[in-house]
Amino acid sequence: MAMKMKSLPVRCPRCTGFIVCYLNIILLLLLLTATEIRAEDKIPEFFTFTFENDVFVGNDDGYTNGTGITFSKGPFREFNNDDLPGWLYWLVKDLYISTMEHKQRGVAHMFFQRVQTPEDLSETVLIKNDIPYAGLLAWQGTLFAWDEQISDQLSLYLGTVGPNAFAEQAQNFIHRIVNSDEAKGWDNQIKNEWIFKVEVQRVWRLYCSNSNDYKFDILGLAGAGIGNLESTTKAGLAIRWGSHLQSSFPTFSLQADRQVNPLALSVNDDFYLFLGARLGVVFNDILIDGNTFKESHSVPLEHYQNQISAGVVWNSGAVSYVLQVSSLSSRTTLTDEREDFGALSVTFRY
Repeated sequence: MAMKMKSLPVRCPRCTGFIVCYLNIILLLLLLTATEIRAEDKIPEFFTFTFENDVFVGNDDGYTNGTGITFSKGPFREFNNDDLPGWLYWLVKDLYISTMEHKQRGVAHMFFQRVQTPEDLSETVLIKNDIPYAGLLAWQGTLFAWDEQISDQLSLYLGTVGPNAFAEQAQNFIHRIVNSDEAKGWDNQIKNEWIFKVEVQRVWRLYCSNSNDYKFDILGLAGAGIGNLESTTKAGLAIRWGSHLQSSFPTFSLQADRQVNPLALSVNDDFYLFLGARLGVVFNDILIDGNTFKESHSVPLEHYQNQISAGVVWNSGAVSYVLQVSSLSSRTTLTDEREDFGALSVTFRY
């Protein structure tokens, strides 16, 4: 996930706009850190900032960078026009996620960007035997419905790949901060294309120990998705040890860009450690296959993939944190080298 960066011309409106966006996010984080407001008679709301980068593990290729901001709300008993945009409520009001009885519910809106590069960042010509230069800029809306043992998630992704994702500007910005090399091959990135994906996931609480203070539990994970962004089926297991496990499992995910910090619902100073693994079959991936309707750089897709992740989650007052490292198997048959990256997310409850 490393990002090599060139200096940003001040005269470039795209770059300037991107820097202003980041500065606004940082300012918002500072303001939220200083404010811990929670009315007991209102549904809790959350703001999460997530940063992923392979700089955490000392690499600089493959999935090189990801950032996201998430606005979420819950728990509440049923979805309605007050909690969802009207068009989204119309789409889901008769689906299982809305009609299952005796469930608590929540919603999260994530706006995120992902960046990937080949290993050789110094080459200006197309590198045919490595993954494409690519960026993704998207919105992900996720609906949650859960009880004491099972949590369901239904997600819709809408966005774009290509130059309109501003991946080059994002990488240059980060690389300038970390004093990393410039990536010179962005003229070869995949082309602009609108993307979508519909995804369902379920988390089962399979086992929980009976100890009084700190407990451990085992979670089962399964999901499937379809779209021109990616189509996949995945399943896995995770083991956790710590406190407040009962209330934190509904939003648990091995995705570092999680929609809601799992301990954000806690009102105590809680924490847990986790270790998880996931296997999957990937049928298509636009970041590897290239554009769907245009000619662009692509490499052979590795259909059978796996992931191992470990991390720590903790809560202090109205602020919760996730620190995670992940290792993913290669997404292409050209290499067996794994993609490693780390992630940090901070959630503010208000």
